Amino acid sequence: MDDVIRLFNRHRVRYLLIGGQAVRLEGMPRFTMDWDFYVPARDAVNIEKINRLLADELDAPLLPLGPHGENFVQTYQTRWGIIQFHLGGVGLPAFDKAEKQTVVHVTETGARARCMCTKDLIASKKRAGRPQDLLDVEFLKRKTAASSS
Repeated sequence: MDDVIRLFNRHRVRYLLIGGQAVRLEGMPRFTMDWDFYVPARDAVNIEKINRLLADELDAPLLPLGPHGENFVQTYQTRWGIIQFHLGGVGLPAFDKAEKQTVVHVTETGARARCMCTKDLIASKKRAGRPQDLLDVEFLKRKTAASSS
């Protein structure tokens, strides 16, 4: 997936890595099959850029958020694994706000992944409330408390 991250960075795609991979890059030993990218919901230029860059991988084009919230999560099986594009969702802050607080983590192969900040990750995972999300919240809270002391 680092190839996708590097491609997005090179072409200035607006994205934030969220979900389990973002938590893993925060330091939690965590296995997850998919990569969750938060992208601005109605940024047509950005969505077109993603469609162009991943044209050979996406079986259908990424669509903007619909007027009634449709298309808020779109899932694709690619040669790199499962990619989910989130255009909104429970507990996610507005993309523009979250983007201003971007945290960059370096992956194991040196890709610079733009990630949602810890505070926003905690809030979104708390709101989602799934068991794994709550474990992620506890890890992130402990990490934040340890770095504050």
